[in-house]
Amino acid sequence: MATMPEEIRSLVERLSPDLQQQVLRFAKGLARTNKDTVSLPKTPLPPGTPGPTLLHFKLPSEDVEAMERALEDCERIEPDEY
Repeated sequence: MATMPEEIRSLVERLSPDLQQQVLRFAKGLARTNKDTVSLPKTPLPPGTPGPTLLHFKLPSEDVEAMERALEDCERIEPDEY
């Protein structure tokens, strides 16, 4: 079984010189931007309540139970619904 670099090399060798150049530019771009993590665009956070504030938020137990039942319904898979 071929290694991934060997498989890539084999595929690239079959391409025209122009397409090989495109693959090279693409690979160089990936190497520049990929530092073992995907960098996500930097956007401001939407308005909202900070997490630590929500830790003190209490819901009535019947509301919590209703939400739990609703979540359980979402987890169920109906085989005839595709």
